[in-house]
Amino acid sequence: MSRSVAEWVGKTDDTAAPPRVRLRVFEACKGRCGICDRVIRAGEAWTLEHVIALCNGGENREANLDITCCNCVKGKNATDAAEKSKVADTRKKHILPKPLSKWGCGRGSKWKKRMDGTVERRS
Repeated sequence: MSRSVAEWVGKTDDTAAPPRVRLRVFEACKGRCGICDRVIRAGEAWTLEHVIALCNGGENREANLDITCCNCVKGKNATDAAEKSKVADTRKKHILPKPLSKWGCGRGSKWKKRMDGTVERRS
């Protein structure tokens, strides 16, 4: 079945979803939290969250939106922050140069330490 309404895409990452999109996402999720799968009752507070957080490369579009109950929001945000931190640490390891040894005897150093403990200049 094809969509009868065009998918909403935010112009920027800061663009909030309008009420009509919030309603469509709520109905598409059948009123269930995307984390704990609990039914959200009428009048209960809930949050529209990105499945893949914007800070982790997600897009600000209707297909990337899900509803989260108030009990799960804090945990979802912590998980997103932990994933962002892990990705940043991995990128740093791959991109930034490795620091020199505190002894000054690493492979990039002009000094070499022998097994007997003596230090000599590399040739």
